Amino acid sequence: MTSPMQPLLELHNATLGYPDKVVLEHLNWCVRRGERWAITGPNGSGKTTLMRTLLGLIPLQAGQLLRYDREGHTTDQLVASYLPQINQIDRHFPIHVHEVIDSGLPKGTMGRSVRREQVEKLAEAIGLTHLLQQPIGKLSGGQLQRALLGRALASNPELLILDEPLSFLDKSYKESFESLLEQVIRPETTMLMVTHDLHLAKSEYWQTLTLGRFE
Repeated sequence: MTSPMQPLLELHNATLGYPDKVVLEHLNWCVRRGERWAITGPNGSGKTTLMRTLLGLIPLQAGQLLRYDREGHTTDQLVASYLPQINQIDRHFPIHVHEVIDSGLPKGTMGRSVRREQVEKLAEAIGLTHLLQQPIGKLSGGQLQRALLGRALASNPELLILDEPLSFLDKSYKESFESLLEQVIRPETTMLMVTHDLHLAKSEYWQTLTLGRFE
């Protein structure tokens, strides 16, 4: 049986950045399965670079990045999902909520009816059943964030990375967001959340990795 305390990711003496620019150096960090981490720090401290490295979008410049499967063996394959900031989404793009969620499902592995059932199940979990046929341009910020969360959860990820999920949202949604995560995300799913919300980062629910310094 897989222990939730098994490591999922490890960075050893890691240098992160780009061929012409070092962003982070000598980073040592272990993330275990089922943990919740808030990644904090001022603009330019390397939060985005760290997330892009963990997602495999940019290569590690030096040191080691180890990923582990559910049996504790090193692997190059982790099922990971990314929740972008809602201000990065083109609201004029002609797509509906059900299509957003469906786009997160594995391609070619299930029939149309099964996909529809999965979309409806996810929509119910995130409270968007009544908006499945709604174009994203007519959603509030909180509703769009929920739709994107449904998409991120559709692949049943081992690792979920959330990029400033509280930004650009009204106060009521911010207050309910952590509760929503607890309701819809499996305990064994590891979450890494980039945030400037220091109050949330100090919550007992989250461990904190602070990059750079807040002035």
